[in-house]
Amino acid sequence: MAETLQRNNTDQLTRFSTLFAQTEQSLNGHSTDATRSIRSRSMEVLEKTDFPNRRSEDWKYTSVAPLLAPEWVLPSGSQTAPRAQAPGTGITIHFQNGILDRANSDLDTLPEGLLICSIEEALEMETERDRVIKFLEQEIVTPENAFIPLNGAFARQGIYLRLKKGVRLSSDIHFVHSNESTGAPLLISPQLVGIIESNAEMRITETFQGFGGTYLTNILNRFEVGANSHFEHYKFQLESPAAFQVNNTKAYIHRDSTFSNYNLELGGALVRNNVVTIMLDSGITSNLYGAFLGIDRQHLDTQTFIDHAFPHCQSNELYKGILTDRAHGVFNGKVIVRQDAQKTNAYQQNSNLVLSPTAVMDTKPQLEIFADDVRCSHGATIGQLDENSVFYLKSRGIPDAEARRLLQLAFLQEVLDNIEVEYLHEYASDLLIAKFEKASA
Repeated sequence: MAETLQRNNTDQLTRFSTLFAQTEQSLNGHSTDATRSIRSRSMEVLEKTDFPNRRSEDWKYTSVAPLLAPEWVLPSGSQTAPRAQAPGTGITIHFQNGILDRANSDLDTLPEGLLICSIEEALEMETERDRVIKFLEQEIVTPENAFIPLNGAFARQGIYLRLKKGVRLSSDIHFVHSNESTGAPLLISPQLVGIIESNAEMRITETFQGFGGTYLTNILNRFEVGANSHFEHYKFQLESPAAFQVNNTKAYIHRDSTFSNYNLELGGALVRNNVVTIMLDSGITSNLYGAFLGIDRQHLDTQTFIDHAFPHCQSNELYKGILTDRAHGVFNGKVIVRQDAQKTNAYQQNSNLVLSPTAVMDTKPQLEIFADDVRCSHGATIGQLDENSVFYLKSRGIPDAEARRLLQLAFLQEVLDNIEVEYLHEYASDLLIAKFEKASA
């Protein structure tokens, strides 16, 4: 078995190396030295990094074999998908199969103090170049998994965002990704580097909408939240039934700041979320919230890591999921409280409903504490709908299917209630209702 895994890993790396060489040749010098250096460095790291397998504890319940089997190709500008809609009003940046759609994006009407441009453009700016290179190479040199240098090698027109010190945006920023493959399977590599400077505040959403076909959306997000700042990040995942998604999101948080991450996972055949928050000082709050609904043969996997290394910080983590048919859900949340992180307050909970005898849920909350003056708790539950509650609703004239749908929506509502922005709360609720209707069709 070990020989088979190594051979498959080598075969896929060879295909990626060939694809990389072909892509670099096709560019024919139409790229800056900095972008070429980052891509080449990423490819070098990828060639030395094995893709994860199920012998790894972090990937025990998720096989990446379906992600390595296709002969991936890169999207071209001529391959477009129907344009998805943003969840609300604000500044909208559109992508078609990972390629920036400038004509339909609000890049020319940005408020004062906000910079949004392609990473290639940022590398041409003397004021931004060094910090972009440092931020990207910081992740690529010692990646948590092989999908990070894979993104670095094949990302095109990634986004660089910087909110200047003291700016508190009143408009939300919406990144809308429309994905569709009508031919060969596509490798799509969104990349977002966001720097929120001190005493600043902003909210961004990412929507991934699939319209059909087989493709892999391999995401790399890196955020730096400056001192005394507030940053909210929402991700709505609505990929196509035959699509795959791997999401690597990491936030570095500075003193007295708050980082909140919200994930709604509804689409895709196989989805893996890796969310990491690194607390770099005291007085930090980290909030991770997520909800997922798996039907058919969907495989939805979430891995989180919260690093408490300084005193007087708190973290809140709540993930809830529902599985039916032959769906498979995975949650592995790790919170570490290091020796100097006294006065830490950490809460973690994962609760799940398994509504079919053929659905599977694997959950593993982890809490490692090396400090003694802390308040920490974690837990996990897996259960079914309360039939007494179903009977109660039916006795009030509500049909059985509707009663069960209402109870399932109420179960996930605890997560949605943490979304304090009204229009985003309504948007998430509408998406869940639509998915419930699809599940019962």
